[in-house]
Amino acid sequence: MKRLWIILLSLTCFKTFSQDTLKLALNDVEAVFLKNNALLLAQKYNIEASKAQIIQAKLWDNPTFSGEQQIYNQETKTPFPLGNMGQRAFQIQQLFLLAGKRNKQIELAKINTEASEYNYYDLLRTLAIELRTNFYDTFFIIKSVAMYDEEILTFQKLLVAYEEQYGKGNIPLKEVIRLKAFLFSLKKEQNELRQQIIEKQSTLRTLLNTKETSFIAPKIDEKALDSLGINHLKLEQLTATAFENRYDLKMQDASVRYEKENLLLQKAMATPNLRLGYSYDRNGSFIPNYHAITLQIDLPVFNKNQGNIKTSSFRIEAAQKTLEQAQTSLQNDVLRAFMKVQENNRLAQSIDSKFIGSFDTLIEGAVASYQKRNISLIEFVDFVESYKTSVVELNALKSDRMRSIEELNFVVGKKVL
Repeated sequence: MKRLWIILLSLTCFKTFSQDTLKLALNDVEAVFLKNNALLLAQKYNIEASKAQIIQAKLWDNPTFSGEQQIYNQETKTPFPLGNMGQRAFQIQQLFLLAGKRNKQIELAKINTEASEYNYYDLLRTLAIELRTNFYDTFFIIKSVAMYDEEILTFQKLLVAYEEQYGKGNIPLKEVIRLKAFLFSLKKEQNELRQQIIEKQSTLRTLLNTKETSFIAPKIDEKALDSLGINHLKLEQLTATAFENRYDLKMQDASVRYEKENLLLQKAMATPNLRLGYSYDRNGSFIPNYHAITLQIDLPVFNKNQGNIKTSSFRIEAAQKTLEQAQTSLQNDVLRAFMKVQENNRLAQSIDSKFIGSFDTLIEGAVASYQKRNISLIEFVDFVESYKTSVVELNALKSDRMRSIEELNFVVGKKVL
């Protein structure tokens, strides 16, 4: 496990968190996820188990054998007589499934295996969106935390200087207290973001099935994310793609086919099975060394499997209605996800991220103006508060945009962005 991390990932140091850092690109994360995720591995075993049921369905029933041996001859007073005066008999029979029951059972096992494979890919789709959204969330929250680091450092330096000036009687105590209160507020808000990162890290480690304690730092080309365009996407095409690629829908379709095949099997079950065999009797028949062919079949007088046939008919109707509901939900899911992508993309494009500017340049000017008393403490704090809010909201907007893109990929069942 550790060797895999060493091969795939390089260790760096991330200033916001104290532990070692794994700087990951999304492809690296997904490679480890596909290799190690325990739920995916478990579902692969379920697929193999379903395939084994196909093998089982193809097997013939074992022949049955019965035999008898006389234990005592009263005339000759001989226990277990084995000679001409002894009686022994045996019978061997083979069960034959009539009305194509065996082939229908094989077909049911194949549909079950198909459904298991669909379940694997749908599970992969569900876990993949959780992986990617947590990956992108972590990246943008880290950016906000880094901004808080800069602001906190600036206010810590400013507070030291102003405490000196207060000691000299040059400024009032209320300004020092206001700076301390704002610094505390910044640290509290940053801590809340750190708590979010801790939760995201826990989810990522669980999805990657690793007990490593290193911090997972997303490695992302933000310009490439910002340049993702949606103008080429068409709702009709997305819906058609979803119908082709959504494995949960394919599972529902497989469920309908399963119930239809099961109805055929239940109707076939109304036909009794045949047992054909051979019987031998040494001395118990009207002639010695009796040989006979045996034939055994149930008479379908009372039980013609009526209840199971009716049950299967209703299950087909239920499965078809469930499929119809899944199709309707799919169309609405695609529409909702497409509209969310459009709205988030429109909002992101309407904002010029350059208005954030360089924090160092902006804050230096604000600090200089405040120290020169060109602006009041309230104006200075309002400026920093506005800058902080703008950065956090911009990062949240970019994170929401990527979440909506991943949701669109999720509902379509294929990566379209």
